[in-house]
Order: sequence, then structure tokens, then C-alpha cells
Amino acid sequence: MSKHDFDVIIVGAGPAGSTAAHDLAISGVKVLLLDKEAFPRYKACGGGIPIRTEKMLPFPITSVIEDSVHLLRVSALGQYSFTQDSGKPFAHMVMRSHFDNLLLEQAQIAGANFRPQTTIRKVETTNSGILISGENFEASSDFLICADGAHSPIGKMVGLGTNLIECAAWEVEILAQCQDIQPHTPSSTALIDIGFQPWGYTWMFPKNEVLSVGIVTPRSQASTMKARTVTYLEHLGLTENQIKIAKGHKIRFRRGTERIASKRIALIGDAAGLADEFTQEGISYAVHSGKLVAQSILSLENTHLLKKYEHAVNTYIQPELNAARLIGFMFYRMLDRFQKPWMFTTGHSSILWKSFFDIQRGNSTYDKELKKAGPLVPAFRWFLNRSTTYE
Repeated sequence: MSKHDFDVIIVGAGPAGSTAAHDLAISGVKVLLLDKEAFPRYKACGGGIPIRTEKMLPFPITSVIEDSVHLLRVSALGQYSFTQDSGKPFAHMVMRSHFDNLLLEQAQIAGANFRPQTTIRKVETTNSGILISGENFEASSDFLICADGAHSPIGKMVGLGTNLIECAAWEVEILAQCQDIQPHTPSSTALIDIGFQPWGYTWMFPKNEVLSVGIVTPRSQASTMKARTVTYLEHLGLTENQIKIAKGHKIRFRRGTERIASKRIALIGDAAGLADEFTQEGISYAVHSGKLVAQSILSLENTHLLKKYEHAVNTYIQPELNAARLIGFMFYRMLDRFQKPWMFTTGHSSILWKSFFDIQRGNSTYDKELKKAGPLVPAFRWFLNRSTTYE
């Protein structure tokens, strides 16, 4: 396929990069997958994998699943708590170090070359391809895929993914089990505590040896995250338990017009801002975008394969992100105005939660569920477009 060292170079071996590498390599494309870290490595993330993500992968992930949740307990700043039982799992709980390593191993089995602990310092675009270089390293390829996370230094180098919206997250891995939480919490339960202004929530996701506890807020409130996490741990009765790891990270959001591809370079996953603004979940979109960029390169339909990828994102992923943002706005606006009655209403709305669980399982989409709101949609979109407080 190429006169270069590789057909495709992928920077970043997280879910997006490894998925793209797997799908390209298994089709005979010569792939080099790079990462600045040695694997397995810790990754700050709640580790909640929607069932729809598992459905997109061509291999089992059973070996890395630590719990599968079907119970969701929701509260508003510790009050008005209710629990919804989805009947069967809507998400798997994983440690990202294990999950990401599994995806990387599958990419290597498919034929991808992996080079860890490699930092790219320079990217050059030539008439025939891409040349990248770092310390004691240089390689060329037809295409470059940037899967280097929310900070995306490669994206900045090449001028893609600019003006993406950002939010902040903080997470602790705490040595505890569900039965240590007050009040009594059954296993296979995820906890969500909402009520922050203008949006945001704390969470608890169960794992084998730890509970992943964290918070996500607008970027402007990043300075409050540690104190709010301490308050949440007090509410759960976990202040005496040992914190194994504490780490912050950011999440980026694409709202539809930001460039994420050029003729030979594309951003995927977190680098492209592919996370939804209702749950702030990004792993499913990372996997999906990895598959879309591989399909675009393999299509060989024209000379602008990666612009075709951007079009595919605009067609298949962006409508979901836009719908999730509007749903989030509608949900948090009602919570802000009518907290107690809104929590009572949502706690007793089987239709609302059926829709949510169907989306997480891949049986529906945010876009499809939003359309069920009928005439309310344009009204809330009007309010969203004129809001000065909803970041």
C-alpha cells in the first residue's frame, strides 16, 4: 500500500487508538501504534463501560470485567435518593489499565506493531505522506491518526481539534467495597449524586478491590473538586478508608464544527472531543471513532479518506453528542428550578429510565429518545442557545 515505513501511524494506545489499529491491521494494513507510556498503565477514569461498547468489539472483554451493574442509585446533594433497577446489566465496571491493555493486545494479535514510551516531538506533512520524529526515533507513513487523549499534543501541533469545550474531573481509587458504604449498598450498584450548578455530579463505581469515586464539573469549578469529593466520601461513610490513587483529568467536547481531520491526519476519541455532555462518557465514542477512521482508510474510494472520516463522525456520532447535550441541559435546568419535585418525578418515571438503559445497552440512541419529546425539543434548544450560565 505504501512506500513509507508504515501505511498508518497511530499515536495513543487507548481504546480509540487500539481499536483503529486492530481493525486496520487485521485487514492487512501495516500499522505502527505508539504511546508515551509503557503498558499496562493507570488511567484516571470511572471505568464504566456501557454495554453498547462491548457490542462494538469483535472479541470478548470478560477477562477484565470486575463488576456488571444493573442498579443505579441517584441522589441530589445527598437528598431525595432513589434506586432504579434495570433488570440486567447496563454497564460493565473495569480498571482502565486492564481494559486498555486487552485492546492493545488484540491490536498486536491482529498484526499491529507497538512502540511504547515514545514521545513525538515533530510532525511534518510532505507531498506523499507524514514524517514524525522524537528522541532517537523517526518514521514515515501515508496517514497519521492522533488518539493521544484530551490534551492531544499532536492535535495542537497540526492545528486540529482547536476550540473544543473542556470540563474537569477528579477521581480517587479507594480501598473499600459496596458493603462499606452508608446507607447499605448492594453489589452491582453504581451511585450518582447530582445537584451542582449549572451541572455536574459525583459518582461511585464498584470494582474488585477498590471503589472508583470521582466528580465531574465545568472547567470553571475545577478548584472545588477535591473538597466536593471529600464531602461525598463523608456522605458515603468512607473517610477512614485508604485512598490508593487520586488523580485529575480533563474531558473535551466537540459540538459539531471543529475540524478533526485533514487530508492525511485525523483525531479520534478524546483527542477529537468525542464524549457526551449528559454523562461525560467517552469510551463508547472512542471505540466507534476508531472503527470509523479504519473504515474510511480501508475504503480507498478517493484521495480524501480522512475527510471522509470526519463526515462519518458528523453523520454517526455528532448527532448523538448534540442530542446528549440538549438532554443534559433539559435535565439540569429542571433540576435547578424544581429540585425536589423533579427528583420525585424522575425517580418514579419508568419510561425515562427505560430510555436511559436502552441507550447504554445500544438498543436505542440519545437522538432517537430526544425526538420523543416532540415540541419540547425546539423550545429547549432555543433556551440552550441563549443560555449564558450552562457551560
